[in-house]
Amino acid sequence: MKDTIFYVGGGKGGVGKSMISLTLVQYLIDKYGDTKTIHLIETDESNPDVGRVYKGKIPMTTAILDSDEKGWILMSSLIEQSHDTLFVINSAARSNMGIKKNGRNFTAILESGAVPYNLITLWPINRQKDSVALLEDFLNYVAFGSVYPVRNCYFGESDDFTLYAKYVNESKFLRSRISGILDFPALSDIIADAFYTGGRTIPETVDILGAFAGQSFLSWRNQVCAMFDSIGEFEVGVGVNSNADSHENDNGDE
Repeated sequence: MKDTIFYVGGGKGGVGKSMISLTLVQYLIDKYGDTKTIHLIETDESNPDVGRVYKGKIPMTTAILDSDEKGWILMSSLIEQSHDTLFVINSAARSNMGIKKNGRNFTAILESGAVPYNLITLWPINRQKDSVALLEDFLNYVAFGSVYPVRNCYFGESDDFTLYAKYVNESKFLRSRISGILDFPALSDIIADAFYTGGRTIPETVDILGAFAGQSFLSWRNQVCAMFDSIGEFEVGVGVNSNADSHENDNGDE
């Protein structure tokens, strides 16, 4: 896979940015960890929940992407000097102001090839209109790369996201920029507490769960992997996709 920056946005708290970043990092480790460096950029200094989970396990940099250019310069210099690396940016809600001030410059260096990276934006949404309005604001300043709104099914089935569908259907601009829509599967609160609230990676969480909860968690993880696979920008047949035990027992068969 080409060196890529994965920007996990959302523009506000409570839409599932950290959960998606956690699963994306593990997906990339499982799939490309033998061939590429997986580097987390944690932008939330006050509550670095993803950073806490992966501290000491993969390279991690804290960069505050607010309106001050300092964090953007730090991040861009790091990316420019790196090779064979996949970056995951776990954005904070307050990054909105930084995007407005620095997003166009960041887009320009990516478009010019000065920083030879692809950009994939994952934008988790709930069922409220402002999730999509914030995405439109983001795209006014970041005009590069693929963009995937992620319907977080914790908030309901995909068919329940009617405000998203209405807003996008009414916006020619959004339709022209969105590469596809993804559905992030819901996870039982009991298991989510052990995983997310417990500050553990997916493998660490499996180790502490009982047999049924552990199998349910693995089945959920496989749905998440299938969601990432559906983006169509990852090689097939490497890493997690060729690991037999990563998809075993999905339907109860041995």
